[in-house]
Amino acid sequence: MSDTIDVWGVETNNLKNIDVSLEKHAINLIVGPSGSGKSSLAYDTVAQIGQHEFMSMFADNASDPTYKVKGYRNMVAAVPLKQANYNNNMRSTIGTYFGINRYIGFIFSVISGVSEDFFVLNKESNLCEVCHGFGTVKELDVNKLISFNTKLKDDPVRCWDRYKDFYRSIIEKFCTEVGIDPNKTFRELSEEERHTFLYGESKAKYQILYHKVNSKSRRTTKFYGVMREKPLIVGASISDKYYSDTVCPCCRGKKYASSHDEIKVGGLSIGEYMITPFADLLKVNKAIRKHSKSASLTFALDAIDTFLQRAIDFNLGYLFFNRSIPTLSGGELQRLRMVQVFNTQLTDLLIVLDEPLGGLSGKERKKIYDSIIELKEKHTLVIVDHSDIFVKSARTIVALGEKSGKNGGYLIDAQSYIKKQKVPMPKPEHTLGAPIRVVLNSKIYQYNGVDIELSEGCLNLITGASGIGKSTLIREYFPQFFESYAYVNQRPILGNKNSNVATSLDIATEIFSTFAKKFKKDKNYFSNNTGNEGCCPSCLGAGYIEYGSEKTSVLRLECADCAGTGFNKDLAKHKIKGQSIFDIWRMTVDEAAEFFKDINPKITTALQDASSILLGHLLIGQPTSTLSGGENIRIKLLKLRNSRSDVLGIDEPFKGLSLTEIHSVVSFLMGMIAKGKTVVVIDHNEAAFPYFAKHIELKLYNNILKGNSL
Repeated sequence: MSDTIDVWGVETNNLKNIDVSLEKHAINLIVGPSGSGKSSLAYDTVAQIGQHEFMSMFADNASDPTYKVKGYRNMVAAVPLKQANYNNNMRSTIGTYFGINRYIGFIFSVISGVSEDFFVLNKESNLCEVCHGFGTVKELDVNKLISFNTKLKDDPVRCWDRYKDFYRSIIEKFCTEVGIDPNKTFRELSEEERHTFLYGESKAKYQILYHKVNSKSRRTTKFYGVMREKPLIVGASISDKYYSDTVCPCCRGKKYASSHDEIKVGGLSIGEYMITPFADLLKVNKAIRKHSKSASLTFALDAIDTFLQRAIDFNLGYLFFNRSIPTLSGGELQRLRMVQVFNTQLTDLLIVLDEPLGGLSGKERKKIYDSIIELKEKHTLVIVDHSDIFVKSARTIVALGEKSGKNGGYLIDAQSYIKKQKVPMPKPEHTLGAPIRVVLNSKIYQYNGVDIELSEGCLNLITGASGIGKSTLIREYFPQFFESYAYVNQRPILGNKNSNVATSLDIATEIFSTFAKKFKKDKNYFSNNTGNEGCCPSCLGAGYIEYGSEKTSVLRLECADCAGTGFNKDLAKHKIKGQSIFDIWRMTVDEAAEFFKDINPKITTALQDASSILLGHLLIGQPTSTLSGGENIRIKLLKLRNSRSDVLGIDEPFKGLSLTEIHSVVSFLMGMIAKGKTVVVIDHNEAAFPYFAKHIELKLYNNILKGNSL
């Protein structure tokens, strides 16, 4: 039996007829700049071959493969694990997703003598009467509703944004009645004053004269604090964006009906068991084993304990079985899937991992790394990563490049590429700005508040153990504190099947308008958006046609009528400087920047900004679904270039980037600093650390997020 998996003539996506050999029962590392073809090789080719070969032997709905190769041999069944979380089903929990709930329900059933159906989580009769099994309810969130630094007389209530003169007037009258100084900001109020303003009701009715469109109106009403949810103007309502998920007051997050609290196993009801952190459940299971002599429980308890122990080893001991899958980061979900891989009784699998050490602190990395080394004894590993630690332990290193997009996809010398990544880049001089003390007493999830200090007008870096609350800090708490704040998350760009690089860079409409102006047409005549005149009637602007269904298999073919562009073929005759809109859709960002230089400065500027962070290789019409993780985050960063927000929070912008790309992103962020912005970044890529003026390690003290300056 051969010791290598061989694939040759690979031309999937941008790969250039390459041949690769992967060592079995070893670590095979794939490196290269973002967009060079790493995922195309690891996931879209090698893993897809392994999956298709396995599935086609028995599955009725095995879909047609999309990889493009001349041949392969010695393939094994593949398990591709990615740092991505596309699950949006809030009823999907760790327990249901990984099949652990059935073991838990069985244990409770055997010990209590109650039917196993009584413990099935997503059965209607078992769900909490209030939250219906979600574990949370929607409540008005003061921190979203109130602008803390706005004076009362200027209306600090964000949802009272229409007929502002009405609200300012009634607020001043109420403040006079109850003795609150309307010149105070909400932050300056005492706790009693805050409660009065939010929940109070005036004794008197006030007659308010205010402006409507082209007229004046008069209304007589009492003042009701916004938290009472009684509209002061008929028809006014509060938008969903001012509500937050809070723990259900009835089940306290357990999700089960109150009747389930009566049955205890190991001192816990099934709901309590489900919300107990993994790190504490091993002791509970030990007590269950001690007090129950039923041999039938052994397999179920062993399965749960094995899952728990490996999850704890992977620094996931803070999670619990009722945690909803959509609330997990991509890294957390990938590690949970790795738990399943470690616990499977199958051997000789091909495991494909995407930056398994991403998002982890130094101490955590060592544990995960040791586990991965252990994994190669039973399986073959293909890892997409830039970490030095894998470079030293890999049996085979495949380097792709030298550039990205259509200029990438070639095999390059691995050692030369790795050596280049170690050449230090010039670091900026650091000068700390004025301190910004962020203090909030606000309950979110399991946290009670925040107390950290940032540096104004600087690059601020936040690190800390996984699960400590870094993303919660910049996603949930910072919008409460900063009046002018923008947040960039690590999730892929959302869009429809027509979404592409042009739409993501906000230049598609400008391109359509440029052609429309030249040929004296409506811009929709040149638009490939569904329903517009310029849209291809065969594929409705998608650029491809799908055959089949999810229940059988889906075959996706490029639309022959529009050659994958999504445009009506009649548009090919309209040309500017000899180029039709079809030609522009096939240009790279760099080529298009040059083309539009003397035609449309707005398009040129947007494209030059993209080139500055090494996205010049992307095609203008390239679907966003084909972008790599590194390309994704950089396009999202570009959306900040015209942001009016003073403070920017960014979640893991350096994940999947080479040293050169990290430097380009830092240069972009320094440009934002030059515009007077304060930038806060969460990341664990140590290559980026020297670029930051302030480094904060996040810790949890009494459920309050606090920062230690490093």
